[in-house]
Amino acid sequence: MVSHPLHGLPQPVGLLMEGGAPTKAYWLQSALEALETQRWIELHGASAPDHERLEQLGSLVVVRRLPGRWLHSLRQLRSKGKPVVLVLDDALLDPAAVAEQRWHYRWRLWLGLTRHRHHLDQLVSDLWVTTGWLAEHSRGTLQGQGIRILQLPLQPPLSLLHPGSIHRIAYLGSASHIEEWRWLLPLLEALQQRRSDCLLELVLPPGWRRRFRHLPRTRLFYPMDWETYLLDTGNRQVDLLLTPLLSSRFNQGRSPTKFFEAARLQAAGLFSNRAPYAGFVRDGHDGLLLDDTSDSWLRAIDQLLENKRQRQAIAEHCLRRAEELCAR
Repeated sequence: MVSHPLHGLPQPVGLLMEGGAPTKAYWLQSALEALETQRWIELHGASAPDHERLEQLGSLVVVRRLPGRWLHSLRQLRSKGKPVVLVLDDALLDPAAVAEQRWHYRWRLWLGLTRHRHHLDQLVSDLWVTTGWLAEHSRGTLQGQGIRILQLPLQPPLSLLHPGSIHRIAYLGSASHIEEWRWLLPLLEALQQRRSDCLLELVLPPGWRRRFRHLPRTRLFYPMDWETYLLDTGNRQVDLLLTPLLSSRFNQGRSPTKFFEAARLQAAGLFSNRAPYAGFVRDGHDGLLLDDTSDSWLRAIDQLLENKRQRQAIAEHCLRRAEELCAR
C-alpha cells in the first residue's frame, strides 16, 4: 500500500469540511482511520472558527471548498508557517469547467474556491488532487504561486464496499396525506437521532421534499405512476412499512389498501388503530395497531427492529393473508 501524505503532516491534523463527504470517503478516510483518534480533529465549515482549537493544530486539511468565515483563519495559519492543504477532486479551479454547471451550483463553487485561484497561496500551502489531469491543469493555473501539488493514491477503506447492515423503513404517502406528513416529521427526526442503523425510504410529493431532506440516512422518491409504483413495491423489500392515518373526515372514506403494500414489500406493517385498519389488521399477528403518540410508534419500531423473528413472522402472516384475500 502506498503511503498517504496525510501521515507526513504535523499532528494533530484538522479536517475542515463544508460538504465533500464522498471526497473524504474515497481519498482521506483510510488514512484518517490509521491515525489515533486524538491525532486528528474534525472541523465544520458552517461553524465559526474556534481560535483556541486552531492554536492546537499542527496542520489543516480543507476538503474542496474554502468556507468564507474561515478565510481570515486560513491566512493566519499560513502566516505562522503551518501547512494548510486543499484536497481537490474536481476542476474547481477552472472557470470554464465551473461555468458548465447549473447556476446555483456554479455560484457555490465560485464563492467557495474558483474566485481564489489567483491568490490561493495566501490561503493554502499544498494542493492534493485526485487525478493526473487535475495535477497538470493546476500547475498551469497556479504557476508562480509556490503551492506544492501532489496526486493522492486511490485507497478507500474496505468499509466503503461493505458499509454494514441497515434496517429499511418506508412510508409511501401522497398529496392527500398532508396531516400525516406533518405528524411523521418529528417522529422520523427522533428515530434518526436515536438510531444510526435505519434507512428511510419516503415517497414524497414535490412540495414536501424541502422539509424532509435534512433527515440523515434518507432516500426521497418522487410520486410514481401506478404501473411503476406497483413494479417498484413488488420488487424490493423493506423491514417496516409505516402507515399512520390521522382522524379526519377525508380519512373516514379510506380502505385498508396499505396492508397489501406491506405484503408486496414483505414488510411488517405498523398501522393507526382506527378505521380502516382497526378491525381489519390482526394486531400482533399480521401487523401492529398503534395510537397516535410518537412514543408508541418509536417503541414499536425499536421492538420490531430488535426482534427479527417477530418482524419476519408479522411480514409472513401479512403476505399469506393478502394472498388469501386476492381473487384467483
